[in-house]
Amino acid sequence: MSRYHLSSTSRALYRVFVAPNLAPRLQIPLRCAPTFSLNIPLLPITAVRTKTNKPAVRQALSDLYTFDNAIQADTINLIDKHGTFLKNVNFQDAMRKFNRVTHHLLLISEGQVNEYGEPDPEHPPTCKIISKIDLRMQYNRRIEVARKLEKGPSTKNLELNWAIAGGDLKHRLNKLEGFLIEGKKVEVLFKPKKRGKKATEAEAKGVLKAVTDLVDTCKGAGEVKREGDVGGFFTIVFQGTDLRKTNTGKKALPDNQANSEEDTNAEKETKFNKNQRTAQMDHAKGGTDAFGAHGF
Repeated sequence: MSRYHLSSTSRALYRVFVAPNLAPRLQIPLRCAPTFSLNIPLLPITAVRTKTNKPAVRQALSDLYTFDNAIQADTINLIDKHGTFLKNVNFQDAMRKFNRVTHHLLLISEGQVNEYGEPDPEHPPTCKIISKIDLRMQYNRRIEVARKLEKGPSTKNLELNWAIAGGDLKHRLNKLEGFLIEGKKVEVLFKPKKRGKKATEAEAKGVLKAVTDLVDTCKGAGEVKREGDVGGFFTIVFQGTDLRKTNTGKKALPDNQANSEEDTNAEKETKFNKNQRTAQMDHAKGGTDAFGAHGF
């Protein structure tokens, strides 16, 4: 139906709603058309995390040391940069004797007080001029020592197999003895041999006895715990005593007591050597039985 045969109301509605949809689309000449595709694919959106270096946390020296204006004294004994000791120096004069950019006035020892709790002018605090670099290094050393004390002594590890040869066993026992004398904690792991002849029960007990007898000869050493099965995976933890520190304050013993200790040590050494020879003979006997079983 033509729009000219409609009423005025219909024509008005036609112009508003229908005519705009019938308008011809704009045609772009081919020579003016873009040479690239208008359907440009969008790049995937990915989260980008930038690496940020956290600043190193420097602990305050004032947590451990007292220096500069934190020193509550009018007069001090001063140790200058050259190591010279100066008595009864005014605090403000001492602060002017060094560059505060590179040095600190460090409190070495507190002053004494009189019977009324007041500072004793005859015994003022002692202070020292020290560079900030040296003070920081001293602080780091103290922190490192404190951390090591918190961790405790390190644990040493030794591994033995039940069919170990006599020479290897002696070498391992020497290392164990050295660790125990140094006061270290030692964890000894016994395990079966992966390849070759399996140790007999007698051989396994002989190796274990050789280790425990050696620990008995080490003064102050003892067993902490053990777990596992003899002949399989078996662990014993020993704790030694640092004899180097103990011997510094050791008193001389009487002759008869010293001789008795020497005899006891000789008996222990003889017993240890005998047990080691027994273990070696059992190991050799087991090897002979194995050859006979295979027809050699």
